[in-house]
Amino acid sequence: MFAALVYPTRQGLPEYQAYRQEVEGLARRLNQRWGGSDWTPVLLDLEDNYPRSVAALRRADVLLVNPVRDGLNLVAKEGPLVNERHGVLVLSREAGVWDELSQWAIGVNPFDVTGTAEAMGAALDMAPGERAERAEALRRAAARRSPEDWLADQLAAARPRP
Repeated sequence: MFAALVYPTRQGLPEYQAYRQEVEGLARRLNQRWGGSDWTPVLLDLEDNYPRSVAALRRADVLLVNPVRDGLNLVAKEGPLVNERHGVLVLSREAGVWDELSQWAIGVNPFDVTGTAEAMGAALDMAPGERAERAEALRRAAARRSPEDWLADQLAAARPRP
């Protein structure tokens, strides 16, 4: 199963609407081509529904966290912590958690659509044993540092140096 959780961008309303229309159209085309009466390949949910989002993270086979440039990206930690299927993390090298989680994630360049598709394919095809090993290592790494640790690092970096 591939569940897409699309969060609003900060580019402004017209750009977000165009982006949303593009994502919806792509999901529709993929489902028409690959889906059937008993299976929908892409479950696209654009509603801000916390319980449903957590449920998707719990059941995802692959979690794609693909920011162009961003802060901590907590969803890259939350997903592995709640996932029940040994989900594979496909992570942008620009994500704030890249340094912490890169050893157990599949890295992608957020501007490389083909590379991202190939990474997602590799994640879906990964052997069960490797999936389980990576998932357990991600859980340990995600739990190692708290959001408070991250905030303390940011505040320390912002302080003037003597």
